[in-house]
Amino acid sequence: MAKNYDNVRVYGDVESEVFWAPKGTSLPVALGTDPIAPFWAFGWLSEDGIDLEVSTDVEKFKGQGGVTLRTKITSTEKTVTVQALEETPGVSGLYFGHGDAAVTGTAPDKVAKIDLPESIPTVQGAAVFKFVDGAVEKWLCCELVEISARGTLSHSAGSMATYEFTLDILGDSYILTNAPAFIAAP
Repeated sequence: MAKNYDNVRVYGDVESEVFWAPKGTSLPVALGTDPIAPFWAFGWLSEDGIDLEVSTDVEKFKGQGGVTLRTKITSTEKTVTVQALEETPGVSGLYFGHGDAAVTGTAPDKVAKIDLPESIPTVQGAAVFKFVDGAVEKWLCCELVEISARGTLSHSAGSMATYEFTLDILGDSYILTNAPAFIAAP
């Protein structure tokens, strides 16, 4: 097999994005326009991009003398880590697990009150992770994701407020792509 420079991807173009929707929302089945309501976009992401991690636990079965004869994957985890830079009701709601803000007053004295839960609840939804490298797009479409870990939310003059999430992929998932290596006739 020959090496092909056109198959080397560098994802992270400005069009890369994370889309969130309520659990049970139908996922896209084609590329083209970005997912529409009830999906909503996280907005600006950090320069770290969108990290996808696949990890497995492997059981090794050994024969006499300690020689590995077989291996068996006993569990699989797929997680996505992302850092959202826009402080919006949607991003904040996913981070803290809060409901809608109560807005009171009239302009210019309007204020939003956000009640934070004492214990952060499980936050579930559907997600589409859009990776872009020039004209090549890859969408990771996830039927069910659950937000587990959250990073430190900095409030200092030396750094941006960054909402870091780890999303565990729990349900069915699939990739849509227009990468030439995948759409070329076999």
